[in-house]
Parts: sequence; structure tokens; C-alpha cells
Amino acid sequence: MKLQLAELFCEHMIFQRGEEILIWGRSAGDDSVTVRLEEEEVTVKAEYGKWKAVLPKREAGRGLTLTFSSALTGEMISFHDVAVGDVFLAGGQSNMEFLMKYDVDFEEVKKSEDDLDLRFYCVPQSPFLGFLEKEAMPAQGYWRRWEGEDNKAMFPAVAAYAAKIIRREEGVPVGIIGCNWGGTPASAWTSIEDVKAKEAFKPVIEEYERNCAQIDFRKYYETSEVPVPVPTKEQLDFEYRFMMGEDMSEFFKNMGNMPKPDISVWSTYPIAPRSATRPGGVYETMLKKVAPFPLRAFLWYQGEDDDARGWADFYDESMKTLILGWRKLWGRDLPFFQVELAPFRGIGMTGAKKYALMRHQQHKVSEELKDVHDLCILDAGEEFNIHPRHKKIVGERLGRLIRKYVYGDERYTADCPSFDKAERREGEITLFFKDCAEGLSVRGDLKEELFLFKGEEKLSYEAEVLKDRVLLKGDFPEGEIVIRYCEDNYPVAKLFNSEGNPVYGFTAEV
Repeated sequence: MKLQLAELFCEHMIFQRGEEILIWGRSAGDDSVTVRLEEEEVTVKAEYGKWKAVLPKREAGRGLTLTFSSALTGEMISFHDVAVGDVFLAGGQSNMEFLMKYDVDFEEVKKSEDDLDLRFYCVPQSPFLGFLEKEAMPAQGYWRRWEGEDNKAMFPAVAAYAAKIIRREEGVPVGIIGCNWGGTPASAWTSIEDVKAKEAFKPVIEEYERNCAQIDFRKYYETSEVPVPVPTKEQLDFEYRFMMGEDMSEFFKNMGNMPKPDISVWSTYPIAPRSATRPGGVYETMLKKVAPFPLRAFLWYQGEDDDARGWADFYDESMKTLILGWRKLWGRDLPFFQVELAPFRGIGMTGAKKYALMRHQQHKVSEELKDVHDLCILDAGEEFNIHPRHKKIVGERLGRLIRKYVYGDERYTADCPSFDKAERREGEITLFFKDCAEGLSVRGDLKEELFLFKGEEKLSYEAEVLKDRVLLKGDFPEGEIVIRYCEDNYPVAKLFNSEGNPVYGFTAEV
């Protein structure tokens, strides 16, 4: 066996500063492997064909040389332009995977100054173990630098915008490890042991077992050994239109008349033994490929698939299980930043089902788990585009949140404002909010999203914004009044704090 390194270790890579440097790979069972990073060197023995080296912590730096050598075969591998800085893992599904080339601001971005210390590694998408041994993934599996239009186009937009803020403020190399796949549920990013152990995941396991019962396994596994079909021009054109935000409502309206996708290896929707969407699927084939590489934090943007599958009711348990599982895998309680679902209505079988509930579930997780931080983007959605193209507002907002909780930057409130409490006096209802920064303001007509109900009757009111509160005046009847703000699949944010962060949707009774 030749000397092999885990795919993550290659030219232009970034190690996490202030943490021991972990490097691993494979070699012959009795080999001795020497790893050298500049002046630091260590020699380790391979055990059962695997080896792992640990080098001392380093401060931020760049232009380093990383060398590997095998005592058994005499091989030597060298990588140059290795850096040390801050590394973030960007996980989730297609809105985290969303490439910069699809962003509405890409024409401006591609002209931006090159930054060789902003780098990105895309974990190769692998639906089952052994897939990468027979498939070429030319756009994945190596570190890109922020240089030239072609490279900038292939960065994940949300993570890149966030990373650019960190680069500007910290001045150290910043690396993004993209570990994501469109159309995958949270359970696919969770260990199969954790999925099976949680009662909340029962619907996931039941769906998986139903699908398995329909499979002709001989045919199924034979199919998996055939190379992935090359996309047709029509398929590539459709992907481009879909990601570029074209109104596809007529297409999706007619999808309700189409047959459900076959349970096959190359159909990602049905969860099956070699599908990327199966319980524990990409946790095993992608996430574990980069664990426990030292990181500064996890970034997460996902949930659309869980809503589509009807799993919104237990999404809070899904995410708590995922976060705790990731922290266990890394052996550290790393900060976890999640982006809430954007407003979206859609149509047909792809339309939003319970997005308001999904957002509440996401926010609930941030309140119940330590060092989990939530980002509201009620101002960044598109009614018929599940991939809204305005990623700059999302990524920069995420970057400020990271600045606050990872780096202790108190210049910004950074958190999105949330409802605190309601008080009532005769003819008045006062709504109080947290994280208002210098105060609240209204964009547009508040009455289009803030509703008061007495039973089924919608009540009229006049509103006045007073820094951290909203005063509602009206001829209100006695008895309980229900207040609802932005509690639809596709709301349009009206309330913002002085930093431009939208208020979370809420329901209250007074």
C-alpha cells in the first residue's frame, strides 16, 4: 500500500490556529510515517493500515510547507502554501451549498480583489462508502483560494460572505470546509445510532423500512456499480434556471401529476440503503471524512427537506440530536450557528408546508442548547424560489453573529430582535422586544404582517414604535386577544432593529 493522506490534506489547506494540528491517513501496516510542518516534526507508526499524527499548536501564519514521508516505501509528499488561521465547517443542504456564481451580486463579487488567505474545501459528495473510488469529482476535494472568477464562482455564497467579514476584522487566513448536499434531511447528517435511539425519529425509520421493503436488492446494488449518469443538457439547463431564481411555479404546479421518483441509487429523494438521504447516510460518508479536524465553529443552513417530508413537528429534536452528535464526534462543544428558513411559498409538491413552525423549532434549539445561535432571515426570501439569490444579506448577518459569539466583538447587537412580553391596559397593548440595538423601526405597512384576533375576528389598531416596544391602540374587546406576526410560510418582514436585523415571527396572547 502506498502512503495516502485523508483528502482534506492538500495544497493551500488551512489548519486551525491555537489548536493541536491533527493529520491522518493510510499506509502499510508496519510503516513509519514522518510528518513535518516547517520546524515541527513527528514520526508515527501505522496500525492496521491507519496512522494519525499530532503536531503542536501554531499561531496564524501562511506560506508553510507540509511534508510526509514513508520509511517503508521511501515516498515523500510535500504541500506548499499551507496556512494556519480559523476554519469553519459549513453544513446543510442546497442553500448552504448555493454557489457564489448564482448569487444576485456575483457580477460585483467576481470583480472584487483577490484574497489568497480566504480558502474553501468542498467535501466530495458521496452517497455510499466506495462511491468515490469509482467516480471522479473534479469540482470537489481540494482547497480553492479566493482568486479569479472561476474560483470565486465555486465558493458557497453564505459562508463566503460571512468569512469575508472575519477576514477583514481578524486579518488571519480563513478556511471554509463545505460539507453539504441539497435535498438532504437532518437525519442524514446524524449518526444512525442516534437516529435509532431517539423516539422522535420513529417516522424516519419507518419510512426507511417501508422503502427497503419495496427494493429488489440484487437490481438495486447492480445499479449502484454503474457509473453515475452524465447530466443531459436539459438537466443542466433546468438546474441553472432553478438556482438562478426563475419563476418555476408552473413547472412545480404540474409536478403533482408526476409519478413519485423510483427508489434507486441515483434518486436522492427516497431514503434507501445507498441513498444520501438515508438515516446516517452523509454523516458516515462525508462528515466523518473531516472529523475531528480542529475547527472554530459549525455553520448550518438546512430544513427545507425536513419540511417537505412532513417532519417539522420533531425538527427541534432532530437538530438537538444532530448538534450534540457533532460535538461528540469532534470531542468539543464547538459553537453552532444556524440560519433559519427564508420566507417561501412555492407550489405543488415542492411548496412550503410548515415553515413558520420550522422557524420556531430552529429558534427553540438555540434557546435550549448552550452556544447555539440562530439567525432570522425573514427579509431574504422569494415567494416561488426555494433558493433565494440575495445571499449577501444572510452571509454578512451571519458573519456579525460569529464576530460576537466567537470573537467577543460587542460593537454589534448582532442577534435578531425577538418578542419578549405583552402588556395590556384599556385601549392599549404594548409589545416589548429584546435585542433592539438603538431601537426598532418599521419598513412598509406593519398591518400586513401584525394581526390581532378575538376568536376568528380580526381587530383593527393603530401602531406606534417606541425604541424597544410597539404600542398598539384600538377599541379592543374584553377577553383574550391573540397577536400574530410573520407566522406564515411566506411573510414579508416589517419590524427591524437599528442594525437591519428583522424581528422573529411570534404568536402571543394578552
